[in-house]
Amino acid sequence: MNILAIDSITPVLSVYAAGPAGKTTLTVTDGGQHAEKILELVEKALVTAGFTARETELVVCAEGPGSFTGLRLAYAAAKAVQLASGCPLFPVASLPCYALSFMNWPGAVISVLDAKKNRFYAQFFRRANPVTGALDIGAAEATDFLDPEERILVTGPDAALFADELRAHAPALDITAIPSGVAGIADSMGFIAELQFPYYTQNVPDHAGPVYVRKSDAELQSSR
Repeated sequence: MNILAIDSITPVLSVYAAGPAGKTTLTVTDGGQHAEKILELVEKALVTAGFTARETELVVCAEGPGSFTGLRLAYAAAKAVQLASGCPLFPVASLPCYALSFMNWPGAVISVLDAKKNRFYAQFFRRANPVTGALDIGAAEATDFLDPEERILVTGPDAALFADELRAHAPALDITAIPSGVAGIADSMGFIAELQFPYYTQNVPDHAGPVYVRKSDAELQSSR
């Protein structure tokens, strides 16, 4: 199957492609100038993997949470490929991608992404099972979801920052921080999509979009 996955939810832009010529993951770490680079990076990945946008059989993008602009950009690029090829579009939640390598951890796994304003997007897992959805929380609130007797692994690109704040609020907790996804998660998204696609029964409607978790500043201002 010709698979293309696009991740632009952090300042790292990553694109994964798997096709007849093999698999490739390309990244750009330019501080977030994704709009200028995304089409070029997609084209390079497709050429390396040996197929064209019209020959794409499954296009994947990050469902969220993540950067507001980054999520919209990846969705737009993925939907453009979908229009060109007629292939299904498969959105993959971002936080499980960061936790993917740690599903055998014996305690709690917290997948985190810095949401700014002293907040984090976080999801909690135990024994490969999600025990929460994606949350917008501070480190102090995370203790409500943790057992003081369990070993805690914090992962994601901002694992160290979250772990430090969590230790400050609960110094007795047994916390290990192992960052993941610092070079993007396009390859993990492609892996998850390939595994789950046989059970995927509905294409994304045209009106569907990213899962933001948090309201934008404009929405908050409007609500006031």
